[in-house]
Amino acid sequence: MLVIISDLHLTDGTTAKTVSADAFERFRGRLQELAYFASFRGETGKYVPLERIDLLLLGDILDVVRSTRWSDEIPGDANYARPWNDLQDAQQRAQLVRKVEQIGDGILANNATSFRQLRDLAGDKPLTLPPATDWGGPARGGERLPVETRISYLVGNHDWFWHVPGIDFEPIRSRITSALGLANPTGPYPHDPLESGEISRTLRDHRVFARHGDIYDSFNYDSRGRDFASLGDAIVIDLINGFPVEVRKQLRDDLPVEFLDGLDEIGNVRPRLLTPIWIQALLGQHEIDKATAVEVRRIWDEITDEMLESDFVRQQDTINPLDAVDIMEATLKFTRLLSFDTITDLVTWITNKVWGGDISFAKNAVKENAFKKRTANYFVYGHTHHYEASPLAITHKDGQPFKQWCFNSGTWHPLYDVTKDGKNFIGHKVFTYLTFYKDDERKGRQYETWSGTLFD
Repeated sequence: MLVIISDLHLTDGTTAKTVSADAFERFRGRLQELAYFASFRGETGKYVPLERIDLLLLGDILDVVRSTRWSDEIPGDANYARPWNDLQDAQQRAQLVRKVEQIGDGILANNATSFRQLRDLAGDKPLTLPPATDWGGPARGGERLPVETRISYLVGNHDWFWHVPGIDFEPIRSRITSALGLANPTGPYPHDPLESGEISRTLRDHRVFARHGDIYDSFNYDSRGRDFASLGDAIVIDLINGFPVEVRKQLRDDLPVEFLDGLDEIGNVRPRLLTPIWIQALLGQHEIDKATAVEVRRIWDEITDEMLESDFVRQQDTINPLDAVDIMEATLKFTRLLSFDTITDLVTWITNKVWGGDISFAKNAVKENAFKKRTANYFVYGHTHHYEASPLAITHKDGQPFKQWCFNSGTWHPLYDVTKDGKNFIGHKVFTYLTFYKDDERKGRQYETWSGTLFD
């Protein structure tokens, strides 16, 4: 049995709240149920206790980017670092390693109880199942059988640092492996499933192909590969993380506490480039007076300008009038020459123009070799935070129908979605996991998915 989760975005606590340990406790209970029902085999439903669960963490589990610790130093300080430090320069590399270790250790400390729940699954407190009786059913009472759980980690765009090769990154990777009870061997965590023989075999056994999906997002993946920072890192570190801090610094006495607390959820807005609309909506919801609203927008624009003028961002700019940098500038900035409604319409138009208003990754699944060669039935991505189950194709293989589907593993995080009119947002909490079976598990069923939504 293979279970996939992604996009937990567990942070060091310096930005928005992270997923509570209660979610991991509930997840353990769900895994217990899944393991029990997976033990009923084939058409007859004979009970044979499941021996192993593979749990795949599909990226953006530990969120290194969402931390205000990146701003503890200013340019010129001895320990100043950004994800785009030159890893070939010994001093810049050492600075980045030091910062990543600092944030990584903060994440481990802030989520220690949650990580212990995962580690217990793979360690001293495994799931257990009743043994089988002679007549092929579960025994009642008596000693129970442990279920091996192997936890593997594929990185995404907020935890890509664990993919960087080098012995200097190994101490923090080792601490993460130990804290989560991972089966990952020593060395860089994989980003592509083909980088790990064990993960590739597990996916193949369950007829699954899975990756985080950031390679299909030009804002969050550099064309040079996963060992390089992306524009998304700059947006989060220099803008998303810093904006609530600066608003508090300048306008704390002029804004209600509820508004300031609401700003802490800025990192949960999707898609990210619609953040100005979200800020506009938040101002309206709390009935912020016009003069103060103008000041909030001014702070956003000033921080946006600083980010857009940084050396790293400017290096990404090209002569293409619709490259990623130009799109960022057009969508992230407010303008005093336009009304709120006009800004909303403009940003929504640009977003639809670039992404077609479609956050589905199904269009990318059909590009995978595993789809073209029909070596996988199920294609799984994370990254978008939106659960998805989309049929891709039905062909024939070995004289039998061959069905292919695309799934998205969603998130366990609060999510703020733009309304269909593009003028407001509605927040909700979500919790998603995907399960795939092999051979005769779960009475021969092939998969099941669960995605729950809690509205406040």
